[in-house]
Amino acid sequence: MAFGVHGDRGVMDLIDQRSKPTGDVNPWVIAAGVLAGVLAGYVLTTPRGRRAFDEAIEVLDDFAASCARFSQACARAQTAASDGWHAVTDVITAKSTRTR
Repeated sequence: MAFGVHGDRGVMDLIDQRSKPTGDVNPWVIAAGVLAGVLAGYVLTTPRGRRAFDEAIEVLDDFAASCARFSQACARAQTAASDGWHAVTDVITAKSTRTR
């Protein structure tokens, strides 16, 4: 059958088997996540870390504002292109009507 599904097993059985947790938890991954969280918490409590965090927030705010301005410029360009297209089609329609 298609996609390697055997006739004696349904697709839902295969989905159910894949969605069950295997119970294999890697403690090193958990430890690395805890370590990263502790390190981030420590850095943000220092004055230098807090200042860096505040600067990062300002940079992200500037980026978001730039994205918003770009989106507005794209919308204006789209409106101008649409208006231009309508003007061209109106001129072509008017010429074809006059020539008949």
